[in-house]
Amino acid sequence: MNSSNTIIGKSLKRVDARGKTTGDTLFLTDLKVENMLHAAPVYSATPYGELLNIDTSRVESDPDFIAFFSANDIPGENQVGVIIEDQPLMADKVVRYIGDSVGILVAATNASAQRLSKLVDVQVQPFQPILSINDSRDAIQNFLHESNLACQHQVKRGDIEAAFESADHVIEAHFETPFQEHYYLEPQGCIAQLTAEGGIYIIGSIQCPFYVQKAVAKALDLPFSKIKVEQAPTGGAFGGKEDVPSEVCTRAALAALLLKQPVKMVYSRRDDVQLTSKRHPFQMHYKVGVSKEGKLLAAEIKLEENAGAYATLSSVVSYRSAMQAMGPYVIENISVESKSYYTNLPPTGAFRGFGSPQAAFGHERMMDIIATELGMDPTALRLQNILKVDSHTLTGQHLTSSVGAEETLRTAMEAAQWNDQDISEDSRWKTGYGVSLIHYGNCLGAAGWFMDGSGVKIKVHRDGSISVAFGLIEMGQGALTVVNQMAAEALGVESSRITILPTDTEQVPDSGPSVASRNVVMTGNAIRNAANKLSPILKEAAAELMQVDLREVNIENGLVSNIRNDEQMSFTELANYLYLSNRPMDVMGWWHVPELEYDAVNGIGEAYFTYSYATHIAKVKVDTLTGLVNVEKIWASHDVGRAINPSGLEAQIEGGTAQGIGWALTENFKMNLGEVLTDNLTTYLLPTAMDVGEIESIIVEDPEPEGPWGAKGIGEPAIIPTAAAIANAVSQALGKPMDQIPISPETVLEMIEN
Repeated sequence: MNSSNTIIGKSLKRVDARGKTTGDTLFLTDLKVENMLHAAPVYSATPYGELLNIDTSRVESDPDFIAFFSANDIPGENQVGVIIEDQPLMADKVVRYIGDSVGILVAATNASAQRLSKLVDVQVQPFQPILSINDSRDAIQNFLHESNLACQHQVKRGDIEAAFESADHVIEAHFETPFQEHYYLEPQGCIAQLTAEGGIYIIGSIQCPFYVQKAVAKALDLPFSKIKVEQAPTGGAFGGKEDVPSEVCTRAALAALLLKQPVKMVYSRRDDVQLTSKRHPFQMHYKVGVSKEGKLLAAEIKLEENAGAYATLSSVVSYRSAMQAMGPYVIENISVESKSYYTNLPPTGAFRGFGSPQAAFGHERMMDIIATELGMDPTALRLQNILKVDSHTLTGQHLTSSVGAEETLRTAMEAAQWNDQDISEDSRWKTGYGVSLIHYGNCLGAAGWFMDGSGVKIKVHRDGSISVAFGLIEMGQGALTVVNQMAAEALGVESSRITILPTDTEQVPDSGPSVASRNVVMTGNAIRNAANKLSPILKEAAAELMQVDLREVNIENGLVSNIRNDEQMSFTELANYLYLSNRPMDVMGWWHVPELEYDAVNGIGEAYFTYSYATHIAKVKVDTLTGLVNVEKIWASHDVGRAINPSGLEAQIEGGTAQGIGWALTENFKMNLGEVLTDNLTTYLLPTAMDVGEIESIIVEDPEPEGPWGAKGIGEPAIIPTAAAIANAVSQALGKPMDQIPISPETVLEMIEN
């Protein structure tokens, strides 16, 4: 609507800040409806076995008991698999992990539902469980599904054998990364109720409303048009509320449908940790050939992932990790095999980064190992091989614009004074610096291109206020503020005129999942598409009202002006005239990622339409007496394309970095035969403010032509480089390779002793 950016690039206050700081914002646990019942999951306490019987006799006489529903009560298809149809909504023949739901118990109160659900006798004939990647891969019988291989992806490019033959050095290493629990503040929960038309209305703490709509329709045998799913204010997600709410909401919807009463289900923290998906543990083997000068010539990489009992989002994780397995570097000869294996452990699914943090740990530890072998500075090795404009990624994708990898490295090095490191130390404390680079494919990529579109609906009201509905969601990352900002910029009005509506499946078309750092790119471009449709309507009305030529109308900062003589009127006046002249006042906007040329068999071509880049440099001090690793500072430089809201970007960088520190150092997820032992904050140690140290955010802007106002995604890149930077720093401090996380004090002391 206007040529200059008046709102884009400004650090606006979060539009949801007041409600969340005063407590006025109502989260799912705060919500109540009339005649509401409560539900809790009933699940297997055996990791693997044949489901023989479910005995509810102990609970049926309790005055608070209402009902119990199992797979036998599902009117539609007993299936809730997100990509692969391997997961029943409720187990009916075989249970595959401790937490596999066999039913839902409904009671008068939440406390009674939680209490009674634990008294249901789930009778299982145990099988020998498979608990590790190696055991799953090597099994020749007793498969969890048709086979133990959940999914696989590969990249095959160049002549790898000849490249290894010509290499001066061939270096191999093995790396391992662990589970990670999302530990969002608000556990899984929803309220499901029957509508007057016989449909279902669900409000929940969810990340992907359209996933839930599809799952409910399938299980309850209802048309999509009878299912409305609305996202309640959501207290954190990090990927953990992408796939899991499809299970939670569909079970609650089943109970509401059969009882014809509203049903609320909120997981206890222990159930949430035991039942829900985690970050995939990886084991990785790297074999890399280099010249004596440090040029990357060939790489053979094997990535193996623990999928848990069901595939959930493993296919996406396997794909993304394969496409980024050697990082933001030029390498012409490469073989990557990425495979996910079923085990009798909680499913592993979506988690901030989708396999990229694990792959980054592998390729960035490998780059440091190569640098050590060659006697090179690790930054010099990276600069020699780094992606630039007109170079090709490991999949052979030609990069023509917005390649800020080198600038992130140079700005981080300058800020950290890399060439003048402060490594003063005493006999007890050892100082180390570590660097880590990443590239992250924006949006869903070639594997998910068919669903990589998103919509918005913009409505101008008679009083000049504007409502915006968008198909993705706010889950704590600041999306409402950025959507407000982009809509105001696109329409040429003040941000105070904009109201962002709660996301629900009736307002906008299916916009895919709120994952893969899609929100700014997808929603921003959809807003621009809607504004381009609305602009001629507004300008035509303004020209008529002001009696000027259409080309002389300008709308900016909420003022409508005649550029010829500076005559002005308010946007409110224009909106009222729009109404009185019976013109359309709402439009739908849509944007889809450009089509990608990609060979899925060999993993070659345009894996993603654009990439975000980042460099993290970590400074650590290692206490050789206690083994404690203290992160003193992390310099985090990110190429974001264009900063829509700089303060919001800094918050994302700081939050993601803190989460990466936890994964690297403190979050030691423990299980015993599939039972989670670290199911609370006294045993699963999230990093506190004392553990995080100082984070310096550095924003690099290398605009992406296809991004709205040049912007790219930031939500996931913020976590991806952190763990590898810390491991490289600890390796430098101790002079010994740290090839596995978390780096616990016990691990450090063992390394020192050996």
